Amino acid sequence: MDLDLIIEKGLLIDGTGMPGKKMDVGIKGNKIEVIDDHISCNTCTRIDAEGMIVAPGFIDIHSHSDFLWLACRESESKILDGVTTEVCGNCGLSAFPLRGKLLERRRQGLSKYGIVPSWRSAQGFFDVAEGINSSVNRAFLVGHGNIRACALGYDGRAATKDELSVMCKYLEEAMKAGAFGMSSGLVYPPGCYAEFDELVTMCNRVKEYGGLYATHIRNEGDDLENAIAEAIKVAEETGVNVQISHIKTMGQENWHKLEKVKALIAYAINEGVNVTCDRYPYTAAATDLDVILPAWVYDGGTEDQIQRLRDRAVRKRIAGEMSKTDESPFWSDIVISSVSTQKNRWMVGKSIAEIAAIQKKPPLEEVLDLLIEEDTRVDIFLFNMSEKNLESILSWDFVCVGSDSSTRSGEGVLADGNPHPRSYGTFSRVLGTFYREKKLFSIEEAIWKMTGIPAQKVGLDRRGFIKEGYFADITIFNPETITDKSTFANPHQYSVGVEYVIVNGNVTVQKGKHSGIKNGKILRKTS
Repeated sequence: MDLDLIIEKGLLIDGTGMPGKKMDVGIKGNKIEVIDDHISCNTCTRIDAEGMIVAPGFIDIHSHSDFLWLACRESESKILDGVTTEVCGNCGLSAFPLRGKLLERRRQGLSKYGIVPSWRSAQGFFDVAEGINSSVNRAFLVGHGNIRACALGYDGRAATKDELSVMCKYLEEAMKAGAFGMSSGLVYPPGCYAEFDELVTMCNRVKEYGGLYATHIRNEGDDLENAIAEAIKVAEETGVNVQISHIKTMGQENWHKLEKVKALIAYAINEGVNVTCDRYPYTAAATDLDVILPAWVYDGGTEDQIQRLRDRAVRKRIAGEMSKTDESPFWSDIVISSVSTQKNRWMVGKSIAEIAAIQKKPPLEEVLDLLIEEDTRVDIFLFNMSEKNLESILSWDFVCVGSDSSTRSGEGVLADGNPHPRSYGTFSRVLGTFYREKKLFSIEEAIWKMTGIPAQKVGLDRRGFIKEGYFADITIFNPETITDKSTFANPHQYSVGVEYVIVNGNVTVQKGKHSGIKNGKILRKTS
């Protein structure tokens, strides 16, 4: 048989959730040519997968590598975790469109990585991206936050009819260029100012193009049920395909809401609403420090925000609305993960409570002062989720796996700072901790959550399954040794146990090491 590569003697788990079988896989070019009990070929390269699992390449349905892959085209943290495809552009934040204050903010933030965004539109981005080789495939959503910022800036108000028309124009341009849908970040500016009718109008357009609507809902704690109900109602009103991003119950006072959350989503699914969720396998979130503030504080953009934070009357109003005492456990749960100035680097790894005690300030005052000093560029970890709830969520059959992170590297510009361990270990952690150790689900279910579900949800063409005629994106791992190594204290550590990764027919990881091959493709929605 005329083939280029044969994977033999491994346990094939095809991504459908069906039981695995000992099968050989034959690859020709970038496709899977044949699957059989035994494949003969005298001239083929062979991979001996005995004792290993042969699975579809993992699909990270919730990635934030929109820009950073340009600074590290090997994408080590993802490919060594078994990921062959990332879906970027989540939480309302995307690589396009870029205009006005948004463009300037992105230029400032990306300069330390040596990235200069030369494009303005989705088509411009795709033209640039398709000329750059990377190790993994990437599909892109367009961010509602990008669209809104380009159309009306960071104003904290409803869009006018004319502005909404401009927003729909940007959305349609992105969908026509190849975006797979739209995401929203309803806790971040300017997405937090969008009213329900605005989301419905835009999701009607997404539906027309057969796209996905992925939403970071409006609240993941005290008002969680209403935020989920809003996402479901958008789906009911428009018929759009909805993905609730990183589903969780934030804050111990909200942990008890889990069963009600599950019932809300399960009921909607039973009623025919197309809604699913994703989740990362950790109990700490990662976000911007200023997300803890009331939404009106962001109105107008960063300069206006900082001006407000300097005003004593505004600070008093913020304190009144947040109602957090100086002794509240809330401040101990917030840990600084990165700052932009050298002056405050000593704060990284410390909680707000610890920093406030050292500075001899009330915690909220310390937060507001720090945001001013850092031009609001402060990243945090939030340690306020339940391990028991995490296990339940990961086991739900409408939940797939997503990292909620960008690609990183153990060296170079992407080795800076303290990223969340999920950048390195999401998929190996699911397989090592939640499958092998905790036996939360079968190996077939675990792989289905990483491959088949996200591929079908996003609408990826001939990916996510090991089938004849499908693209040869394949991850081969040792089920006894696959383990995440990245930690909060020492995050820049690659996972182990992923022995081979094949991307579009080329062996990119060989015996646990990156081969240097960069054969990933920019994926565009074709219909």
